[in-house]
Amino acid sequence: MNEDFTSGLAASGKPGPLQRFFKDQRVLFLIVGGANTAFSTALFAGLVLLFGPGVPSVTSLVIAWVVSLVLVFFVYRRLVFRVSGHAWRDFARFASVNLGSLMINVAALALLADVLGMPPIPTQILITVVVVIFNYVGHKYFSFRRRPEPGSKEER
Repeated sequence: MNEDFTSGLAASGKPGPLQRFFKDQRVLFLIVGGANTAFSTALFAGLVLLFGPGVPSVTSLVIAWVVSLVLVFFVYRRLVFRVSGHAWRDFARFASVNLGSLMINVAALALLADVLGMPPIPTQILITVVVVIFNYVGHKYFSFRRRPEPGSKEER
């Protein structure tokens, strides 16, 4: 199965700047997501260290999540999935997929770090690996999904 940008979700016929280097959408998703994850994880770690042990680690997680959600939405929309129109619908769907992954993340982090006493920073890094697949599938087939153009190969 070829996941290049001519197969369904790309709204424009021309590849974007990153798409010229990375033809596979999954690779581009991982690169952008990796950068966002690094940013979000660094923000989470900084907040944990700033707030100290008196503040539950989930508080730092939620703050980092909201900041990175807004920033990465625009990047995924323009550079990875290359869609236009329906911005508010896309954002609502994007937020709902990310909310699902956040709930998984919060539950796992609360259990592992706050209840079982595992260190929150490495625990969060491990949890992140689990939610990446959930996010890609959700964004590809729900958040940024577009119906095939009439007469296109995808419609047949």
